[in-house]
Amino acid sequence: MLIPHRPTSYILVAILAVAALSTASQAQAPENDLGRENQRLLTQVRDLEATLKAALTRIAELEKSLASVNVIPGSSPGTTATPPPIGPSNLSPAGLTAAIRADFKVDLEASGLSELSESTTAEEQVRYTRWLKKWVAASNRQFRERVSWPVLIKGGIPISTNDMRVTFQPWDVKRSIELGKSFELTISTRAFNRATRTRVGVSDGGVARLDGVFIPEIRFNDERLEVGPFDNPPFLGSMAELTWRFDFQGLAPGMATVEKTPKAKPGTSP
Repeated sequence: MLIPHRPTSYILVAILAVAALSTASQAQAPENDLGRENQRLLTQVRDLEATLKAALTRIAELEKSLASVNVIPGSSPGTTATPPPIGPSNLSPAGLTAAIRADFKVDLEASGLSELSESTTAEEQVRYTRWLKKWVAASNRQFRERVSWPVLIKGGIPISTNDMRVTFQPWDVKRSIELGKSFELTISTRAFNRATRTRVGVSDGGVARLDGVFIPEIRFNDERLEVGPFDNPPFLGSMAELTWRFDFQGLAPGMATVEKTPKAKPGTSP
């Protein structure tokens, strides 16, 4: 007896149709997920672009605001202030470091040598190194000096029961402008309180007198041939770095009024 094949064929066709529909559905699901992910990423990119645009706008506003604030006295708004050049003086760290830099230049020219470069010969490097080591030792002695600096006291942070870390801004009394960058010293809390105590009838604009000893620490560094990206420590010349420290001796209300000229080596100009 023969078994009819038509129903079996129908069943096979149905099974294949269901399998095809299932495969198509499974293929479509990843495509839908991918579309949703793309849409999410596009939305995120738009949000980031909007945030960046807002930040750039804010930066431009701040730069414009700073330009209108930092103006030269007597000039029209919008003229940016250019700090005046600081010449050799003993009224601030900037003045004394300027004196050291000027002395380095004068003495190097007088020696007949030049700073190191790619064309420097081995013999020239030896002569320069020998001269520089002697100059560093002599200058560290020469520019060590007792000083009285007019300063503004920018603030103080207690670091112990008896000491504070104080920020000082060197001040040009005659022109009423800053003299170089501010710096920090650790001083006694008693000295800080005495100098910042409210005084009646004063007219010095809050300027105090900082007394102590300026101690240069010019260093020989045979690996430092150029300024470098950060200039830290400050570069003086080939193989030379210019740092300093301060031996604190006193802080008192009032202005230091006498300006002295930095000491010069015998036979040279200050």
